[in-house]
Order: sequence, then structure tokens, then C-alpha cells
Amino acid sequence: MPLLKFKAVKLIPRGPVRGLPRADTIFGAIGNAIATLFGARAVDELVEGFERGARISSAFPFEGDTYYFPKPLSAGVLDLEELLKDLSREERYALGKAMKKVTYLNLENFEKALRLEPFGFPTVLPFRRVNVPRVALDRVTSDSSLYFWDEVRFKENSGLYFLYSGDEDIFNDYILPALRYLSDTGIGGKATWGFGLFDFQVGELEINAPESPYSATLSNALPTKTPVLWNVLRKGGWSFGKRKPKVNFIAEGSIVADDPGRIIPLDLGLQCKVHVYGLVFPVPARVPEEALRGGNCP
Repeated sequence: MPLLKFKAVKLIPRGPVRGLPRADTIFGAIGNAIATLFGARAVDELVEGFERGARISSAFPFEGDTYYFPKPLSAGVLDLEELLKDLSREERYALGKAMKKVTYLNLENFEKALRLEPFGFPTVLPFRRVNVPRVALDRVTSDSSLYFWDEVRFKENSGLYFLYSGDEDIFNDYILPALRYLSDTGIGGKATWGFGLFDFQVGELEINAPESPYSATLSNALPTKTPVLWNVLRKGGWSFGKRKPKVNFIAEGSIVADDPGRIIPLDLGLQCKVHVYGLVFPVPARVPEEALRGGNCP
């Protein structure tokens, strides 16, 4: 089995965040930081480095030394009979239903899911989404109105991380300076309210993956051909105050076959082009034969 080694960048929040940033959001924030720090040519060099093979994943939760990963869609069609055989009918129903709703797996169980082996799953994750009331004031009349928004709060000694694979020079010359800048300016907006600010640590992470011609993507991606198993994610965003058009991605955990994904350049009337990141962050994953015959999304 191949042993895959990556850089793991822990983002330790200084407060709540608006959501878990996906790969396109992280790349966009890095690109904006590089444009501010070094100019448009440096952004082109960053994009060229990723087109040559560098990759980043979306952000996922961690707690201490425990890293969580998105459940591969290939495991969603796994036959659970072996795992559930010793349970009562009621227990089988409850556990089978819970496993289908699982979003994240720790590293050990993620590796089992990649191999299509029976896996366990966490009952509690180190973050929670909170619906927070806010008050808006009319600038003319000063009338107030109540509204709600979601924010994500993390337990102590937990936060987010993303993976990097590729050239050391790209990481040292571009990713690290961008992270230093973004730690005080934020990822995901509302930094002036204290959202998206973080400290960061860089470590390493290894994944024991199976031999397979198929891969689970750890980034939301823009495939160049039809995926094997996928969930569609429609997503837009902002760049330097300009709204980006919504694009159809495949979500993390989707299964592809020999597909690098792509980066889409956009002209939003800014001094430099905006690049929508959609490269696949591949981890080999076995796929059940019945899923290959079905050829559709779960």
C-alpha cells in the first residue's frame, strides 16, 4: 500500500469562524494575500506552481493529534453486513442509518474506508454550529431589526487544518508568507469582527492508502471528465469586493479516475485575473463493483 506524506497546516482559531473553508476559498485567500504582498506576477507564479503539481485540500477539523477526514463516497455504498452481523435488528437499523449520515472519520477509520473495510465513526466532533442572533440598525431611521447567522465554534485544543502536497519552494515562497498575512487579516470575511483569524502550525501527516486506479478528492474540485461517484456543490464567493459567479464543483469525498481537475481564470475587472481553484487533491480509494456498474452519484 502506498504511504502518502503531506504537510499538515493547522489553523488554530482565535475565535469563531463563519464556516469550514473549502480549497477554493483557501486558495483564493492565499492568492489575494500574495497579490497584496508581492503583486500580480507573483500570483501567476503561484498558479503556475499548482498547475505543475502542487495541491491543497479543503479545511477539516482536528482535535489535538486527531485529524478528521471527509468520508469517501465509495464507502457510502459499502456492504455493512459484516460490521452489523452481531447486532440486533434495531441496533443494525440505528447504526446503519447513523453511518450513512457520517461526515467525518478519524485517520484510522478513513484509511479503513479507503480500503472498503468496516470502519467506526465519531459520535462527537470538536466543533459545533451555533445560530447567533444579531441586531441590524437602519442608517437613516436607526430602527433595529433582529436577524440570525451561523458561526462555527471549536473546543479547546482543536481547530482546522488543510493538507499541502508539492514543491517545497512553492510552500516556502508563497504559502507561508500568505499564512502569516492571513493570520491577522482572516480567511472567510468579517475579520474586523474577529472572524477567521488564526495562529498556525506546520507539521506532517501520513496516509496509508490502497492501490487503486480511483481516488477520493480531499478538495472540492472542477473535474475535467465525469466522476465515478460524486456530490454536486454549487459555490460562488467574493474577491477584492467583486462577486464571483457560482460554479458547480464536486464535493470532498467524491471519487474520480485519473482526473487532475482544473483552475478557471476569471476577469472581474481587477488589476489581475482571479483564479477559481478546482484541482483534485487525490487519495487512492477502492470502489465497489456495484458502484462502477451503477455509474451515478449516491
